[in-house]
Amino acid sequence: MDFSNPEQRRKMLLLGGLYTSQFLGLGFILTAIPAIMRENGAGLDQIGWIYALGIAWMIRFLWAPFVDRYGSKRFGHYRIWLLVFQTLMVVMLVGASLFSVETQLPQLAIFFSLLAISSATQGIAADALAVTILSAEERGMGNGIRGAGGIVGNLIGGGIVLIAYTWIGWSTSLLILAALTSLPLISIWRHKEQPAPADARTEEVGYKDLARFFKRPRVGRWVLILITYALGISMVYALINPMLVDLGWSLDRIGIATNIVGSVVSIAGAGLAGWVVQKIGRKTTILVTNIVVAGSVFALFPAARGVDNAVAIYASLCILLFAYGGNSTVLSTMIMDKSNPETAGTDYSLQYSIASMVSLIFASIALVIAESIGYVGVLWIGISLTILALGLVWAYNEFEPENVAILSVK
Repeated sequence: MDFSNPEQRRKMLLLGGLYTSQFLGLGFILTAIPAIMRENGAGLDQIGWIYALGIAWMIRFLWAPFVDRYGSKRFGHYRIWLLVFQTLMVVMLVGASLFSVETQLPQLAIFFSLLAISSATQGIAADALAVTILSAEERGMGNGIRGAGGIVGNLIGGGIVLIAYTWIGWSTSLLILAALTSLPLISIWRHKEQPAPADARTEEVGYKDLARFFKRPRVGRWVLILITYALGISMVYALINPMLVDLGWSLDRIGIATNIVGSVVSIAGAGLAGWVVQKIGRKTTILVTNIVVAGSVFALFPAARGVDNAVAIYASLCILLFAYGGNSTVLSTMIMDKSNPETAGTDYSLQYSIASMVSLIFASIALVIAESIGYVGVLWIGISLTILALGLVWAYNEFEPENVAILSVK
């Protein structure tokens, strides 16, 4: 990636804005609403619904074929989707700012739901656009920016604005987030999209393309890697907050460690992995990041056994979250490589959903079984799954773009 090249700088600025803005509003809502509801006396069963907003991202593959199928030749196939849904995200945040978070949650729930759907749809179009405008050599750095952008969005929305919320209040917080979400509209409007490969297909994109993905040569081995790649780190990550609470850490101290310090090192991990992919290739980078993941899990064993050493805990968290950021970047780079430009949004969303759904399920399982086998037992399972992923990666030889088998419709 040559940042002295104006065209490449424009691509990265566009993608950076799109990926950062996706989670600005959602990051704030998913973090702030549970805390605000709890302060107002709501029960945990009442608060749980807010996390269902994340389901839109898990099932977005269900409407991704429509994003690939319908577009505008005048305004750009994916560009028109981005203009519409980026604007809708802003409108939902502004609309939510007009209601009281203390007394009008049913009305706000409508805005939150539409914001989640708009964010997920913007994500489909952003990923599809990235698949079509990034060359194979640019995808490592492009996905580094993708990963870092998502973390920055969560850091701003779920961290900085949430901290300021105490002083500036609900309406001002949402209006600030709306203003920040609107900034990428400038880059989207200035972007001149080339005719999308989806427009040149001899048949229209549809649900058959979801099934067609699974008919590609040797796709079973790739799906197995998708499923197992992040299982270990997902299970371990789910333990961090409960483990620190059990060690006696306060919630604000945990927030600083995971949301502030953790976000910074995750951003560094995502950015470095994007650069490393370009230098040493996909497979080597994947092996290295998974070895770092295994090392980071070992570093958590003292805390899992009840040793409250702040320096050791911060060091182990930084290693884990650095690896987490790098892991996400390499995986998204590979998902992009495996996405057919003719069905870019569908392919990317389907693979993303497979990986994220399985990781979410195993994160939930980790918390359940930790009750009976303890944190140390779950850490051993996490290491075992990471070693399994390493073995599958070692045996797989279709990581580099020139070796990827994709069936196109002609």
